[in-house]
Amino acid sequence: MADGRKVLVIIEATQNQHLALERAVITSEIKEPGSHVHLFISVDNENTKLSADNDDLYRDDVWLNAITDKLKNAGASFSFELCWSNEWQKAVLASAQRFQPDHIFMPDSQGSKKGLFSNQQWALLRTSVAPVTIVRSSDIKPRKKILAAINIQKQDEAEYARLNEKILIEGQNIAKHYDTDFFVVNAYKDSMHFPDRQRIMKISGLPTDRVHAEEGDPATVISRYAKEIDADTVLIGTLARQGTKALMKGNTSEKVLSKLEGLDVIAFS
Repeated sequence: MADGRKVLVIIEATQNQHLALERAVITSEIKEPGSHVHLFISVDNENTKLSADNDDLYRDDVWLNAITDKLKNAGASFSFELCWSNEWQKAVLASAQRFQPDHIFMPDSQGSKKGLFSNQQWALLRTSVAPVTIVRSSDIKPRKKILAAINIQKQDEAEYARLNEKILIEGQNIAKHYDTDFFVVNAYKDSMHFPDRQRIMKISGLPTDRVHAEEGDPATVISRYAKEIDADTVLIGTLARQGTKALMKGNTSEKVLSKLEGLDVIAFS
């Protein structure tokens, strides 16, 4: 990767451990040296108790220094901003509009809703121009096995072809920089929709033993294969939506996320 990449890291102000930051630091060191890290420090009001008796809402210079020291110790260039908006997703997008990041790192859901995505977090995945890494694993080590989930059956549709290309290029880049294994999975609903395996191999550049096609529910197929190969990172696509449609859940992407507990997920829209 060329120097000068820009990374936006979302810091949840009520937390003391910042896995998204730790992942961004190790990514900057291994995959994207020379990156500038911008910290967006805020509170997701949908996942946080906002009453005055919540001690986690009170932060001081010690808390902030603990965060910035991680970047200083890594020799990283960084900046930060604080945001009090109750429109979390819009505020993140506004920050991204100003900063123009190449990548966004976001911690998994917090608080009592751990394991679930708030509407605002889901809307961010739907509307972000930059890929969003959802950091879920507490074991922040160099990546070992990368799995890309694509939909080759709809490759002739422009939106799906664009998503497939983004997912495959990023997966190949991650595998190259971490010197790790790269796999592709493609689910299909029945024998009438069996994917063109040769086409998958051609666009991914992978041999047949790294390409997995299986009939069944995509979320189940993807999560089961991720477990089979012991993947630590899964790349998925979410079709971009605007307005109220961006808040819609219950689709394949959300089901995949719910089944990939403990694995980092990189989402493209």
